[in-house]
Amino acid sequence: MLDIKGGKKGEILEVTTEGTATQDDLQKFEGALKAKKLQEEPLNILFIFKNIDGNTPKAMLKGWKIVTHLKSIKKSAIVADETFVGLNENIEKMIPGVEIHQYPLEELEAAREWLRRG
Repeated sequence: MLDIKGGKKGEILEVTTEGTATQDDLQKFEGALKAKKLQEEPLNILFIFKNIDGNTPKAMLKGWKIVTHLKSIKKSAIVADETFVGLNENIEKMIPGVEIHQYPLEELEAAREWLRRG
């Protein structure tokens, strides 16, 4: 399941994934990213992962690779529960120019604040 919020100008794009993301979810994400990019660049994205079933950071990166708009992203915060494997240096290096920070689920507001600071 994928839920997307923050589509208005000036809002942080928030993408919540629960369970397993599908191809339809990835297309929904791409559409939201394109629409947001038309409003403002660069943009910041908050990813929230809950109860992930077998997804890994590598799988997330494959989802990101379908989107040709990565250069429009300045910062990305990842907020996740214990089911999310987490990031490693290799993945961060594969997304050059995007500053990425990961937070535990209970620090959701801290992640939002970090993104608001530009």
